[in-house]
Order: sequence, then structure tokens, then C-alpha cells
Amino acid sequence: MQKNTKLMKQNILQYNLICKILLVLLCSGWIIGCVQKDGKEYVKKPANLLSKEKMISFLIDLHLTEAKMSYIGVQKSDSVEMLFRNYEHYLFEKHDIDDSVYYQSYQYYLSHMNQLDEIYSAVVDSLSVLNSLEKSNEVSTETP
Repeated sequence: MQKNTKLMKQNILQYNLICKILLVLLCSGWIIGCVQKDGKEYVKKPANLLSKEKMISFLIDLHLTEAKMSYIGVQKSDSVEMLFRNYEHYLFEKHDIDDSVYYQSYQYYLSHMNQLDEIYSAVVDSLSVLNSLEKSNEVSTETP
């Protein structure tokens, strides 16, 4: 019974994470739509723009890290923030990305919502697949 409750809590948290991602994406599009005039781009393409594939890979790991932060049980937000920044630094190293390049690339993709939508669609799909794999692993370990 406790395993089912734990699984339900995990599913709710993962669903909430996906909803938050989509909400950020929609709000970002609305903000960009309000700032742009005459359909002109205001964020120029950076010389070292991260590819969509690299952004997708990094964002998957970043959102998984954010989800882990909700499970650690630390009550103080300062401690969670510090822990998250350490993980984030690790992710930049793991993906061989400079943080300024990431932020410039993200700003560029924010101003090109069609491309950002493609990126986040792939991120959400990948997170859903990972969630399904996790569920199937839990079911296979529970059955004798």
C-alpha cells in the first residue's frame, strides 16, 4: 500500500514538473510576443549557439535535477538553492557547456518560439519515456 502511495506521489510530482515546464514555455512566448514589433527579431543569433540536440540533452538533465530537489527533504530554500547550483555547475561540466553560452542560447530560442517549442516537445517526450521506464522497472521489481 505504501508503494502505491509513493508511486502516486511520484507521478503527481512528475506531472506537476511537466505542467510547470509548459507554463514557463507559454509565459515566455507571451512575453516575447509582447516585446517583438513587426515580427522582427530582437535577439540576434549568437556565434556559439547551442544546437537543439545539445539544448535538449542539457534541459532533460536540468529538469531531472530540479525534480530530484523536490525529493531531498531539505526544508530551507537557501540550502536547496545552494545544492541546485552545485548540480547545475556539474551539468555544465558534464555537457561541456559554458553557462554564458547556455544563457545566450536560451535567450535566442526564447525569441524563436517555434524552435523552443520543438526543443521542449522533445524534452517532455523524453521525460515521459523516462517516467514510463521507471514505472515499468518498479512494477517488475515488485512482482515476485
